[in-house]
Amino acid sequence: MPDLIESLRKAFRTEYVVPPRQVTALSPETARLFVSMPAFDHEGAGMVKLATLFPENQDRGLPNIQAAIVVFSTTGTPVALLDGTVVTHLRTGAASALASSYLSRPDSSALGIVGTGALAPTMAQAHCAARPIRRISVWGRRSDRASTTVAAIRSRVNAEVDVRACDSLEQVVKSADIVSCATSSASPLVHGKWLKPGAFVDLVGSFSPSTREADDDVVRRSRIFVDTFEGALSEAGDLLDPLARGIIDRSRIEGQLADLVRGLKGRTHDDEIILFKSVGTAIEDLAAAQMIVAASSARRR
Repeated sequence: MPDLIESLRKAFRTEYVVPPRQVTALSPETARLFVSMPAFDHEGAGMVKLATLFPENQDRGLPNIQAAIVVFSTTGTPVALLDGTVVTHLRTGAASALASSYLSRPDSSALGIVGTGALAPTMAQAHCAARPIRRISVWGRRSDRASTTVAAIRSRVNAEVDVRACDSLEQVVKSADIVSCATSSASPLVHGKWLKPGAFVDLVGSFSPSTREADDDVVRRSRIFVDTFEGALSEAGDLLDPLARGIIDRSRIEGQLADLVRGLKGRTHDDEIILFKSVGTAIEDLAAAQMIVAASSARRR
């Protein structure tokens, strides 16, 4: 994870060819989606991620999002096929941790995980790689899934980190220096009145205009950053809805990951509340895929 975070830091300092992602609704009766996400570097090497979103999979014991990644060499030759679901989890966590390295307080020690889906353990692992986390509180709608998530997180973080499930979402948020929310909720879960001074709010679950994980008060109280302006301003319901209703204006969205890694933006004092909204970008997938392929090639040698 630390290596992947650094790979993303380098990637966001680099220029890439990133065509707009294509999102196709598979039927009017369901929320099923098919997504295609390509990206190429300046030498011509690249990848395309093909992903499906089937919301009902949660009841089947399967991930809501599943994907495959095809990696291309500088000659345009397909050289690898990767499990895109695993890569998506890894790069999403790494992107949030990268943002946290600029936007959360350096002494952040309490992490709140909101949501118990497949992404939750990786989010915890990533945030622990970026900050000195000593306590992780996990909230989910179902206690059995929360217990499973706690066990999965414990397997990925230092044994000294206290990881436990919590029945009260309000208490999780109130006690957290970093709140990481990875859910498929259509309505807000995190309330701004619960946030303590200096909190960093990491929203990664929703990536459509009709979904929200945080209420208007979170948006109103926070300095706001995104992974990319292009993606967030077309897909992030947590921002698009408040923008449309005049709760905030466009000027409140201060910067994107490229600005952070270039030193143009960042936290300015300990008490400010900062929101990072991520909808994912193929830049992250390309950086992760190229790192994995390079590591695999090195082992074979």
